[in-house]
Amino acid sequence: MLFFNPSSIQRKLTLVIFCTSLLGLGVAGVAFEIYERASYRGALADKMGVYAETLGLNTAAALAFNHRKAAEDLLGSLQIDSHVLEACLYDAQGRVFVEYRRKGGGQKVATPRWRGPGTSIAPESMTVSRAIELNGEKAGGIAIVSDFSELHAKMKRFREISAFVLILSIMASALASYRLVRLITEPIQHLAAVAEQVSSKEDYALRAYGAGDDEVGKLVESFNQMLERIQDRDEALQGAKENLEILVEARTQELQLEVNERKLAEQKLQTYLKELKDLEAALDQHCIVARTDERGIITYANDNFCSISNFSRKELIGRDHRIINSGYHPKEYIKGLWETIRNGRVWKGELKNLAKDGKEYWVDTTIVPFSDAAGKLRQYISIRTDITAIKRVQSELQQAKEVAEAANRAKSEFLANMSHEIRTPLNGVIGMTDLVLDTELKPEQREYLETVKTSADSLLTVINDILDFSKIEAGKIDLEALEFNLRDCLESTLKTLALRAHEKGLELLCEMAPDVPKMIGGDAGRLRQVIINLVGNAIKFTHQGEVALRVWSESTIDNAQQLHFVVADTGIGIPKEKLDLIFRPFMQADTSTTRRYGGTGLGLSISNRLVAMMGGAMWVESEVGHGSEFHFTVWMQRTNAQAPAENSNVPPAILCGVKVLVVDDHQVNRRILEGLLKNWEMRPSSAESGEIALARLIEGQHAGEPYQLILADLHMPEMDGFELVRRIRERPELPPPVILMLTSAGHQGDTARCKELGVAAYLLKPIRQSELREAVARVLGTGEQKSAIPLSGRSSLEDVGKPSISLRILVAEDNLVNQRLATRLLEKRGHFVTVAATGCEALAALEKSGFDLVLMDMQMPEMDGFEATAAIRKKEKPGTHLPIVALTAHAMKGDREKCIAAGMDGYLAKPIRPEELDAVLHGHLTPQPESDRRPEQVLSET
Repeated sequence: MLFFNPSSIQRKLTLVIFCTSLLGLGVAGVAFEIYERASYRGALADKMGVYAETLGLNTAAALAFNHRKAAEDLLGSLQIDSHVLEACLYDAQGRVFVEYRRKGGGQKVATPRWRGPGTSIAPESMTVSRAIELNGEKAGGIAIVSDFSELHAKMKRFREISAFVLILSIMASALASYRLVRLITEPIQHLAAVAEQVSSKEDYALRAYGAGDDEVGKLVESFNQMLERIQDRDEALQGAKENLEILVEARTQELQLEVNERKLAEQKLQTYLKELKDLEAALDQHCIVARTDERGIITYANDNFCSISNFSRKELIGRDHRIINSGYHPKEYIKGLWETIRNGRVWKGELKNLAKDGKEYWVDTTIVPFSDAAGKLRQYISIRTDITAIKRVQSELQQAKEVAEAANRAKSEFLANMSHEIRTPLNGVIGMTDLVLDTELKPEQREYLETVKTSADSLLTVINDILDFSKIEAGKIDLEALEFNLRDCLESTLKTLALRAHEKGLELLCEMAPDVPKMIGGDAGRLRQVIINLVGNAIKFTHQGEVALRVWSESTIDNAQQLHFVVADTGIGIPKEKLDLIFRPFMQADTSTTRRYGGTGLGLSISNRLVAMMGGAMWVESEVGHGSEFHFTVWMQRTNAQAPAENSNVPPAILCGVKVLVVDDHQVNRRILEGLLKNWEMRPSSAESGEIALARLIEGQHAGEPYQLILADLHMPEMDGFELVRRIRERPELPPPVILMLTSAGHQGDTARCKELGVAAYLLKPIRQSELREAVARVLGTGEQKSAIPLSGRSSLEDVGKPSISLRILVAEDNLVNQRLATRLLEKRGHFVTVAATGCEALAALEKSGFDLVLMDMQMPEMDGFEATAAIRKKEKPGTHLPIVALTAHAMKGDREKCIAAGMDGYLAKPIRPEELDAVLHGHLTPQPESDRRPEQVLSET
């Protein structure tokens, strides 16, 4: 360091700053490089983890279905990242399923072994592994290997930039240090020069300037104190002079400041006055402005006020403001206005005023009170805006709204009346046709009457569709939110359509995924309506094959469950250009005059709107000649309610471990039946033909595990169910198993054939889960095969069991046909009927005799059903209650609620459905003691 000692203080300080800056920049560069390496590896690990998780989700299905090509295509998407060397997809056992390697990659990396999820870092590569799950179960794993080529390139650029920054920083430090060091050296040089001048010239007035509180500053301060001792007198005089100058300057500045503030205040005042004048001009141009004194005398009115009131300014000034009062507003309204402004508050509102020529006009008014310094009110300023045109439009809109509401009411009343007028005779047509069909008829007569019954049912469907569509259009349909068993709902719905499907020889299937909850909350009736529409259409347009209903869970949000339904058929299909039209009201795929299929074209439109009300959507996929698939989704509420126990009378031990053979040529049927049997802990196997079934029976016998039960489809190609049973009975080496025959289309004589072949039960598809379980348990529990369960086709009133107690029922009905129909329906069920033609006759009958139930029509002469019900309830004694059920053709929204609110206990819409009548009889009746009954009085001819 010999060169350092003779150097000047400025050079020494510059060298120290240079070396310090160089050291600091070097340490910072190394620290940033270490940080960049760590940050890059962390970011790379996160990025590779996202790749692994995304590819794991996308390849889960390929792993589950062993689809290597799809998996290779998905892994091939990694080629967009050049730093990815390799990716491996492993199956559930850890074996390599498919592999990806970067093309042209210079670095060779061995295929990584599966070691579970995690991240491992090698000197020149990084491996990220993730597990793949599907439906909560492990499906495999994925590993992605990446090199650090991007990191090396980044570090190279970083060092080049760091070198450039270092050189630039050194140059900047040299320049800055040259300038900054002078801040330290200049005071010292100055002090040396002053000392030299004082010594040579003996001029003690010289001073060295200070350099802060450091050592140099203290040196300068001590030097100046030494000079001060010599020149005390001169400094005192000089100080007095300088103090006087400062005071004069300060006062001058204060005066100048006051002058500036006054000028600024004057400018603000002028600006305020200008804005005020502009505001007054704007108000005069666009608003109706007036001013009154505290008594309400007009003291000012602008041109707009004069124009709208047709008064001149001379006619207004000095007049009371009530000169424009129209008398439209009540006294309370005007009184509230004056109370507000007299209390010093601003009033805002709308007023109707009167012009000089008697013309009325509306103004939106703001009245502002003004007070003097003592707080006493002196004047009021009113600012008005003409809103006469707006009020006119509002009045016209209100009138239009009232007209629309009146039209809507008229439409609703018309629909209600039309529903009543059509349903009343239709009730007689359908009911009497059912009664005649239950009698002995010739084949030709039965055919004619069945045609009448089908036509009446079709007419009722059309009426219901039109009413439903009208209620939806009017927004008068509300959805219920009740808990119900989804499987029971679907199975019972398909049961009502089974006869139509069987008549056409179609398979009717229902398949519900295991993840679908049994109990859900929602509107079961509207869901059933949608399914009936879709499945009914599928049956209509399908001539051979099958109609299948499938349902599975889509997603869950909080307590809501989204369900996906599909109704698939093998029918005629829909042209692509018609797919969007079929959901429109009154539109069908075939609208020609020669179309083969009937209908209103409202079913799909109603279903689509009901699905939308349940938070879902509906769409269709179809191809002409290859059938259609109608999809719809709905949101239902998840519930904690438990589904009722299935057939609690069936001991589980009867079913557990039983070996069952399912024989059906339809794959979906076999899968559904096998799933049900496995749920009951039975041991099912399946065969797609009779030949294979015989081979399975022989194999089971030779293995010492014979089949104990056979579920056989009746209609199969080559060998049907009856032939299979006959072949089984002809083999003495096979122990006689219990056989249940399943059929999609029952024919006359099938029951007798089943008895002849020893079939234990004969069931009609679609088979409800509870029905199949009960039938299997019964035949296995009894072991008897003497008779088959009969095939139940169309419901008949003759099948209705007689009640244990006959009830006395009063029917209040003015229509003769409906009187006869109700009487016959009730008498066939073993009850005693009394008929009244009016409400007055019904009250008279109740005075003479006691009844267990009253079926009350709503529209009757003299006294309608509402008045009669009110009179009955008024006369009832405490502790007594007579069940009254509305029997009406009114089926619009709110009719049921209106009847219940009137004091009735139930509601039965016409046309009367036998099953609905049975539900009423079983749900509402408590028979009176025999001592309270009197002889029947018939008040009207039937």
